[in-house]
Amino acid sequence: MHQGIYTVAENTPLTDQVYKMVLTGDTSACTRPGQFVNIRLDGFYLRRPISVCDWDESSITLLYKTVGRGTEVMADLPVGTELDVLTGLGNGYDTEKSGECPVLIGGGVGIPPMYALCRKLLEEGKNPSVILGFNTASEIFYYDEFTELLKNSGGKVYVTTVDGTSGTKGFVTDVLKDLEYTYFFTCGPMPMFKAIEGTAATSGQFSFEERMGCGFGACMGCSCKTKYGNKRICKDGPVLEREEIIW
Repeated sequence: MHQGIYTVAENTPLTDQVYKMVLTGDTSACTRPGQFVNIRLDGFYLRRPISVCDWDESSITLLYKTVGRGTEVMADLPVGTELDVLTGLGNGYDTEKSGECPVLIGGGVGIPPMYALCRKLLEEGKNPSVILGFNTASEIFYYDEFTELLKNSGGKVYVTTVDGTSGTKGFVTDVLKDLEYTYFFTCGPMPMFKAIEGTAATSGQFSFEERMGCGFGACMGCSCKTKYGNKRICKDGPVLEREEIIW
């Protein structure tokens, strides 16, 4: 974990509610896709945990949805704003277990960490495919970015919408049930997780979205039941393996 001051280099809307924020600063603590940052905002007691979409030597890309006062304040932050940020939080995804053709499943604001994960799997010579789940066409974001990432591979990007306004009508599992894959990685809401648990044909890893207090394991406010006892989503997770989770 690293605490530092980061500067907002970009903060632009992708949809009515989803924003892209780029922070410049020390990225040395970012080591695995699936990790998150915790942002301090003036006037708020608790920091805001946001999944890392991607990072490079000098910047961190975050995609976030305005769902409350904190993220609404974030959406109004101008370029040049300095923020106190904890980086390198969480254990992230383990790509060594992926096999040759993993599938990445993102639902709504669970989509961002899939991007860095997809990039890493490609760098490792894997052939991932991606399923992106939304409620309706107006909520779709990052489809073009995933398509560009996979353009020279054999992988595909699938979109599902609950109302059928784009891609496959229904849920991510309506695509998953017909795919052949060696492993799965996913991030999204609990109803989607339970549907994947009932559909997936292989082992896999779930990255949980939970409300957090401290963000680094001190308060036990975000625990999950596993076969090995309660695990803290912020510290022991957010990524847990399919076989250890008690649903």
